Amino acid sequence: MKRITLGALDYAVAFGVDRALRSLLLEGRLSAVGCLVASELWAREFKPMQEVAEKVGQRALIGVTLAFSGDRVQPVSERMRELYHEKMPSRGLVERRAMLRLLPDEVFAAEADAQLTRFTFFMNREPDFIAVREGLMERSAIARHVFDAIERAGFERPPKIISPFEPGLHARRLNRIAAKKGLEVLPKGPSLPETADSQDLHRKLRRHFDGLQDMTFVHCIPAQVDDRLRREEPREKVAIRECQWEVLRSDRFFHTLEETDVFLN
Repeated sequence: MKRITLGALDYAVAFGVDRALRSLLLEGRLSAVGCLVASELWAREFKPMQEVAEKVGQRALIGVTLAFSGDRVQPVSERMRELYHEKMPSRGLVERRAMLRLLPDEVFAAEADAQLTRFTFFMNREPDFIAVREGLMERSAIARHVFDAIERAGFERPPKIISPFEPGLHARRLNRIAAKKGLEVLPKGPSLPETADSQDLHRKLRRHFDGLQDMTFVHCIPAQVDDRLRREEPREKVAIRECQWEVLRSDRFFHTLEETDVFLN
């Protein structure tokens, strides 16, 4: 039987997303959720997640999604705010600076530390895993900051790392670097298919987990769509979120897992 880590990485980005993720965790339909502690909603949404985490115990992984770029997140550290004010830089800007080795290293180190501290302070627990928003851990400079921040945090139990790479040369290189620091990396699998048709998604899920390694992380973006989410996100993404929410909470989803010999880790 194959174990799959089915998870979402955007808790605290929107109320409709958060409601869906908490519900799916409690029902055993998700096995991992990453919290965006740099979001404006985190200070309001951490408490319900804390309660859910206590209820699910070891049945699910609750981690942190570090954000160094993108919308709906704000710098947590004073150093990052001094440089970028109240908005994070764009993914493109961070990638370009990382490629040219022009990242302000002390700023990004301070931000990584601040976000990890914010998670442990609010949740009163260490993160089970760490991911980086928008795939930025593909850049070695960002990966180094993440690994160094974990070491500085001195966690009793090292968190797992969500790989930004599907299996291949880059993934193996990241695994070697992480192993030297005593960190386990969860392989990246294909995200849930992006379709707004629930019947189409059910059909695609029958083959979606074929050939994946044990413990592979499969990303999803379910949400209970509300008016606020419709205003904040493109119509196409909202429809995909709604479709995934409908499918993941259905009995047919569990039947598909049983028939394909998969269980959620």
